[in-house]
Amino acid sequence: MIGQRIKEIRNNNNLTQEELAEGIISRTYLSLIEKGSVHPSTNVLIKLSERLNCSVNDFMQEVSHFRYNDVEILREISYYEQKVDQGDFSSFEYFIDKEYHRVDEVPAPDNGRIHLLYAKYYRHIGDRKNLNVHIGQAVTLLSAVSFNQTYIDAILLKVELMVEERRVEAALDLFEDTLFTILRFSDQNFGVIRIMFAVADCYQRCGEYLTSLRMLKRVEKQSRMLQIQYKPSELALIEGKNFAMIGNYELLQKRVENMNIPEAKLLMSYAFF
Repeated sequence: MIGQRIKEIRNNNNLTQEELAEGIISRTYLSLIEKGSVHPSTNVLIKLSERLNCSVNDFMQEVSHFRYNDVEILREISYYEQKVDQGDFSSFEYFIDKEYHRVDEVPAPDNGRIHLLYAKYYRHIGDRKNLNVHIGQAVTLLSAVSFNQTYIDAILLKVELMVEERRVEAALDLFEDTLFTILRFSDQNFGVIRIMFAVADCYQRCGEYLTSLRMLKRVEKQSRMLQIQYKPSELALIEGKNFAMIGNYELLQKRVENMNIPEAKLLMSYAFF
């Protein structure tokens, strides 16, 4: 009961477990307290009550009907999105344990964000079965609203899996449908560049080298419009591969001669050969 009451008061204060636990106990230990798996010491209860601006006696009161706090869910989603973007999957199991994707009150777009986080985690640990389940859910839920960068993240991950499974033509179909949808809203969007770049990479992989080069030119044009440089090294490398395959070794050499990465050096050797 104490654990549930602590959780309720924490939610009412719009605090995450990390924020409440910081400097007092570990997040893991707080999670166990809230689940009722362990009983905290009086000293811990005093420190938690001070941070929650309540008394220890408040922890002993009857728990009111508990609902998941929308603010807490959104804060946790954003928190883990930042961690995952940085490649940090530590403590992610605790996010999964909360099963936010089963909460009825969570809107479809935010539920899609949750499934995408799950998918990225299962990608990280190599669980292909769960990865496919959650990326499918993410794409479905996120496609129900107007497009955004999270939806594009989901599409890119789904296509990445399709390419690995050698379903390149199906991947291109999905990409082109997505690109068409995005362009209906605006061509002045970073998502357009991300999709075009991935399309160019797909065409290169399936042997459509001239089509890949044309798409890369569109990426460069779009980048100039938005005054950004998008993956210049990777773009140059894909162009170099295309030039190598169509036998234009002069352009190949110009494109990769100043790149100090193994693949570029291999392409240069190929050009000289």
